[in-house]
Amino acid sequence: MKPYISVITALLLFTPVVNAEPSSAVAFDLATIKLLKSADPQAGKALAEESKCAKCHGDAGVSDDPDDINIAGMSASYLFKQLRDYKDKKRDDRDMYKNVRELEDEQMADLAAWFASLSPAPANPDRVLTDAVRKLVFYGDPERLLKACASCHGRRGQGGQFDHPALAGQNRTYLVDSLVAFQEEDRENDIYGRMRDISKSLTEDEIEALADYYATYLPDEDEDEEEEE
Repeated sequence: MKPYISVITALLLFTPVVNAEPSSAVAFDLATIKLLKSADPQAGKALAEESKCAKCHGDAGVSDDPDDINIAGMSASYLFKQLRDYKDKKRDDRDMYKNVRELEDEQMADLAAWFASLSPAPANPDRVLTDAVRKLVFYGDPERLLKACASCHGRRGQGGQFDHPALAGQNRTYLVDSLVAFQEEDRENDIYGRMRDISKSLTEDEIEALADYYATYLPDEDEDEEEEE
């Protein structure tokens, strides 16, 4: 056997196998786009009631629990992708898997269309845009290869196309937990690992500050008391 063949064989034997499994089975191809366009929001509403989605996400898609996501007004494409990812176990959540494991793509598209049709939770009108947050949101940080948040999620945090969710009006705790989950690779269903790369470059203070900026408006206890009077 020639020496160079032995070397190549040894390299092949001892080279670690790379996991090339995609982070999501959802492709926004023509078939998926047609599926989403033909979805029936009213069928989705009925299915949401039957599945008791309100238990976690609220009657109108706005959750009372800060640990849960507000899904009202999210793009149908983003919601559909998450539902499929839960079903395919590309995104880990035991409760969500149990809720969607028997659903067909058409049913998940209907659910997505229903929640997309609802009014989103309001963003805090008094949020403070510090210089540091402004840079991250609108300009990014080329030195850390950080894209601006607005380049994918919109200048108002309203969300972008396909798998870019809305951030404005989201529960603060959920935003922090999501970024930390990406950072620690507990969540891996971001296409091309984009959010994992971004979150790993963010400091704890930056994650907290971004969550403060995008978070939903929560009235103070004093305001609640005034409304009751």
